[in-house]
Amino acid sequence: MDFDLKDVLEAIGPSAALVFASWIFLGLLEQRYVAAYERFRKLVEEYRANQSSETRHHNLRDQIRLYRVRCDQMRTATNLGIIAAILLLTTLLCGALEAVFGGIAPIKYLGTACAIIGLLLVIVAAVYVIQENTLIKQMLGSEIADLNDVMG
Repeated sequence: MDFDLKDVLEAIGPSAALVFASWIFLGLLEQRYVAAYERFRKLVEEYRANQSSETRHHNLRDQIRLYRVRCDQMRTATNLGIIAAILLLTTLLCGALEAVFGGIAPIKYLGTACAIIGLLLVIVAAVYVIQENTLIKQMLGSEIADLNDVMG
């Protein structure tokens, strides 16, 4: 087993940028999930206080339902992002093992599979963000539905 650390670093270096990008994306997903969850809790609290007009009460109920869906979507997207990051880290490890041991087919195939699946999961998580944006548009309309002078 003759190898140089430089060979290992060269093998994983370019892929490391991809892994770091996935962690940044994961941070975005987590921020969106936390923001949706905090808003969901505030809406539920306002709904329970029940000191609003009947129209506002119905609007809150609609928003709570939409935020529940949004939270579910962002939780799923965040979980997919975490799995994608783990798979991309596994790809890095396989690259390092390939540089050290060289030519071991299972390591090569495992690394390739992890890279492809990890990237596909990033795409799926991004699709959830697009769906969330559609929900946000619906929530904006629901937020001001009881303001007749604004909705005019």
